[in-house]
Order: sequence, then structure tokens, then C-alpha cells
Amino acid sequence: MNSIFIPLAIDENGQPLPVEKQIAVALVSGTGKDIRIKMAHLLGWPLTLIKYERSGGYTIFDQTLNLFTSLQFTVLQNYSIILNTLQNTKSDEELLKILRSFKWADIKGYEEVIFKGLVNIDLSRLFSTGSQQLPLSTLPKEATQFDIDSLISDLNSKEENIQNNLNILDNVTSKISTIITILKGKRAEERKQIEDKYDQIISQKQNELQQKSVEVKKNLESELLQEAKKSYERVAEIETSLAKAEIDLEAGLITQKDLEALNITKSRYLQDVQQRLQSTKQKYKIEIKRIVDEINKIKQQKQVEVEAKNKEIGELDNLLNYILKHLNDLKGKLKAELENLKSVSKRAPFIEDKIDVILPFLVLRDSYDRFIVVPPSLYRNKRSLFGFFKRDPTDITSKIMDFSPFEKVIITTYTTTLNDNLLQLKAQVEKGLEDLYNDGWNVRRQLESYYIL
Repeated sequence: MNSIFIPLAIDENGQPLPVEKQIAVALVSGTGKDIRIKMAHLLGWPLTLIKYERSGGYTIFDQTLNLFTSLQFTVLQNYSIILNTLQNTKSDEELLKILRSFKWADIKGYEEVIFKGLVNIDLSRLFSTGSQQLPLSTLPKEATQFDIDSLISDLNSKEENIQNNLNILDNVTSKISTIITILKGKRAEERKQIEDKYDQIISQKQNELQQKSVEVKKNLESELLQEAKKSYERVAEIETSLAKAEIDLEAGLITQKDLEALNITKSRYLQDVQQRLQSTKQKYKIEIKRIVDEINKIKQQKQVEVEAKNKEIGELDNLLNYILKHLNDLKGKLKAELENLKSVSKRAPFIEDKIDVILPFLVLRDSYDRFIVVPPSLYRNKRSLFGFFKRDPTDITSKIMDFSPFEKVIITTYTTTLNDNLLQLKAQVEKGLEDLYNDGWNVRRQLESYYIL
């Protein structure tokens, strides 16, 4: 299988520079104005891109097996136990007690899985800018096909496991929703029975009220007519006596005081009549008011019992919302883990199922025996406002992405075995340096000027 070479330096349009210029840019970037080196090595890191069918992207595999990706996954509690317990519980009260006491937000813990060889760095920007082959040495491949197959199998297994956990939570959500919906249905039916019971009693009382009203009005009419007849016969007698007294007063047979005494007697009698009539009416009103009060009390009791059921239904709604919130929070956490797992698959402009890729680095050892690893970078070829001023070479590149995992491994694992392979490229490197100088950079144009020889 042919390897695709990643450029060591790209321009601001994302295109690879000529090979000699790539090497020169990396050398200048690593040495700046005055750093001198004892050794420079163009090193290739072998990677393999494996098409990941579940996402359509590619998984980046480290053929040296030095790199790994550690991901954390949620371990759910055993929901089968709680579901079986709920299913075997017959008492609604006990059912509610279990639902309220169960720790729905709890998990067993977290599982940290290390995927050996998996590179979780997005190199897609560089995959689309393939370069000519660089004159570098490639790190030895330690991985086998079994290692690659194991990684893909592990990724698939974890993705299936997360999806299974999501299905479990969906199942728990559905069953808990069903249980609480049934309990709400029972409360609603109990509320309906309460309403029907009281509506029937109220209807009976209202019929009683209607009948009593007819009866009372009939009796009231009869009693009032009788009372009025007796009373007004007496009033007629009093009025006759008053009329006669007024004649006697005109004739001078009685005094004004005698006439006033008769008027007082009349007023008192009329007042007494009015009180008796009012008392008669009040007596019948009391009978009606008694039934009305009974109806109002029944309505109030109905309202109390209906509100109690409404409260129970509201508490069930709150309980369901409480449980669903925690289950949805867990689902959200699992979905985030699933997306994180899927994100290890990167986009690449290839159609092959498997592609070998060489990622280049320039490794330098300076005069103090310190190692400098120069990764692929962006060449900043923007001329200054005044073109005749040479620019500071420390600004020649900018960072494309974080290559620190690669850099650390190179320094800790491979630097002791690296020998210089740059001096043999003197003509190429110096051509690249000349191009940089012509671009306006204040660079050293002789390769030896970068070395302590």
C-alpha cells in the first residue's frame, strides 16, 4: 500500500510548499535567529486511516502503538431489579413509596477505557493537502492487523453498549410513565366516583328543595291568608272605633288625648300583626334555608374530596417529572459520551477502506543537548509594509493544531536513536532557505550556519 505524505509546512491557502521550502521553513521555525544545532532529523510517524463504517469517517491508528486515547463511560445501575420490584408490588401505597425512595439520579460509577493506538486528534485539515514524499526516515511499525481489528471491535462494542444503555433508559422511562399513568388513571376514576356520588346527592337534595319550596309556598299562603283575615277583621273594628271617636271629638264628647290613645292602640296592634306575619314567613324560610345549607355543605365536601384527588394527581405528575428529569439527564450524559466516541472518527478526502499516512516532524538537538520537535505548521508569508526590511524569522510559522502527544513521545522514546539526516540534503535545504530569503525573511542561507560542526 502506498503511503500518503502529510506536508511539513503549508501556505495560507492550505497548499503544501515545495519540499525544499517545507524543510527550510521547519528548520528556521525551530532555530529562530541564532539557535545552533548539533543534529537535525526528518522523522516520519506512520499512521493508518481505517474507514469507520458507523460514521463514514476514518479512525486514525498509530502504527507505533505509542499513542492512545482514554475515554470515560457511565456505568448504569441495574434497572431490572427496580422494574421487577415494581411489577411485583400490588399495593399502590407501597408502589409510590418505592418510586419516591429510589435514587433515580445514581449510577454505579464510571469506566475508563484506554484505546491503544487510537489518535484522537483531528488531522483532517492536513489530509486534504497531501505532499510530495519528504526525504525522511519513518518510525518502525509495531502494530499488527490484529491490533487494528481489536481497536475497531472495541470502538464498535462501546458504541453498542452506550446504545443499549440508552435503550434501557428508554425502556425504564416508558415503564415508569406507564405505571404512573395507571396510578393517575385510578385517581381520576376515584375523582369521577366522588363527583358522581356527590352530584347524585346534590340532585336529590335539589329535588327535595324544589318540592319543599312548592309545599312551603302553599302552606305559607294559606297561613298568611288566615292570619291576615283575622288580623284585618280586628283592624276594621279598630278603624270603626277610631271613626266614631273622631265624631265624638268633633262633638266635644271626648278629648284629643282620648283619640290619641285609640291611635296608639291601633299602631301597636298593626305592629303586632306585622311581627306575626313576619314570624310566619320566617318559619317557612328556615325550612328552605336548612335544605340550601345542606346542599352547600355537600358541595363543599365534594370540593374538598375532589381537590384531594387533584392534589394526588398533581403529586404523581411531579413525581413523574422528577423521575424523567433524572433519566433524561442520564440519557443526555450517555448521548454526549456517544458523540465523543463517534468524534474519534475524522473526515478525510479518501475512498479507500485503509490508507497509510506519514506525519512528518523535524527533530533538532541544540547546542545544549535539548531536543526541539517541529511539527507541521502554517507558513506566514505576508510581506511587511516596507518590503526592503527583512522580517524576524521567529514569526515565520504559526501553529496549525496541538501535536504535543507526538512531540512528547518523540522526545522521550526516539531521540536517543536518531542521527542527522539533514546535512545530506544540503542543496535542497539551501534552495529552500534562498526562497525564504527572497520572500523577505532574515534567514541564514547556508545550512552549516545552523550547525555547530
